[in-house]
Amino acid sequence: MNAIVDKIITGHDLTFNLEFQRDEESGWFVVHIVELPGCVSQGPTIEEAKVNIANALESFMEVLLETAIRSQSAREASIQVESTNRTAKMLVRPKFEVRA
Repeated sequence: MNAIVDKIITGHDLTFNLEFQRDEESGWFVVHIVELPGCVSQGPTIEEAKVNIANALESFMEVLLETAIRSQSAREASIQVESTNRTAKMLVRPKFEVRA
């Protein structure tokens, strides 16, 4: 997973492989991202399944990045740094696109 985080942080494009299966009972399409076990979604059509997996990927990446940031912060907490009284927050919103 660190390779994925590194690519995100450096602004590189990421390409994932999607695997679709049709559920025989419901007729819906189940889709998962091969490189990200657990990143799964579904939809009544392939197009809707693609939209839904893009949303699932965005949530998956948010959690992945938060975990990486917390992990990095925990490692850096033991390093002495000169303190300043300035604080700031930065919101990063990556744009996810589905290209078929």
